[in-house]
Amino acid sequence: MKNYFMRFPEGRTKAVTLSYDDGCRADLRLAETINKYGLKCTFNINSSLMGSNTQDWHLTKEEIAEHLLGTGHEIAVHGALHKAPGMTTIIDGIRDALDGRIGLERAFGGIIKGMAYPNSGIRIFDNGATYNDVKNYLIELGIAYARSLGGDNDCFLMPEDWYNWIPTAHHNNPKIMEYIDEFLKIDVNSEYAGARRPRIFYMWGHAFEFDRNDNWEHLTEICEKLSGNDDIWYATNIEIYNYTKAYRSLEFNVDRTVVYNPTLHTVWFHADGKDYCIKSGATLNI
Repeated sequence: MKNYFMRFPEGRTKAVTLSYDDGCRADLRLAETINKYGLKCTFNINSSLMGSNTQDWHLTKEEIAEHLLGTGHEIAVHGALHKAPGMTTIIDGIRDALDGRIGLERAFGGIIKGMAYPNSGIRIFDNGATYNDVKNYLIELGIAYARSLGGDNDCFLMPEDWYNWIPTAHHNNPKIMEYIDEFLKIDVNSEYAGARRPRIFYMWGHAFEFDRNDNWEHLTEICEKLSGNDDIWYATNIEIYNYTKAYRSLEFNVDRTVVYNPTLHTVWFHADGKDYCIKSGATLNI
């Protein structure tokens, strides 16, 4: 029986994605910078705080539409009021997540089903909530994934649990450049047949930290290292989720010699030394 592994669009073995929180004014500079290098970001927005204070700290709806969504990035739920689901009651957690989703969808249209946990997220639990409570109500609210703040993870593997999606590293991680070098050196197809899994580099943070630390050149250095690689798919969080879901929806016969793609996506996969591409609605003999 063949070993099957997902490949990203065009047969790419790696993906890079970014996730930045709070919808602050510095997001504009971050978006402008990463646009130059072809990187994609998910911006996590507190729907009730858009353009809400006299210091002009949060972006307005119009700025988000033009400079973030309008340049190919994703926006995702970060709670209406930035409440940590682990530190609130279950009802308050549900309300903040649901209001956050409703607020973004009413402001920008479309279907918004990504999320990053606000505040301390699911690292600390109080007021009777548990991780299973949070995960279950997010599923019921139609949230597809939620980025965690549970600690950096430098193994570059796809998430095992979409509601505890742990990123590779914060941009201030002192080993960030080492992680990038390690990621870039990986030759997935040279690994033994049972371990040729795709890899992902997922960086997160807050754009205002570059202002606070006066180190925007650090972001430029990161982008220069990560960009321009033909074997990397530069994608938003939701693009990675949707594509992975499509791959996992492929249907095989018992011997895994015939595959059917019931999704709307063209899907790539690897089987024993060869890459395959199967279009939407197609059946392929392996």
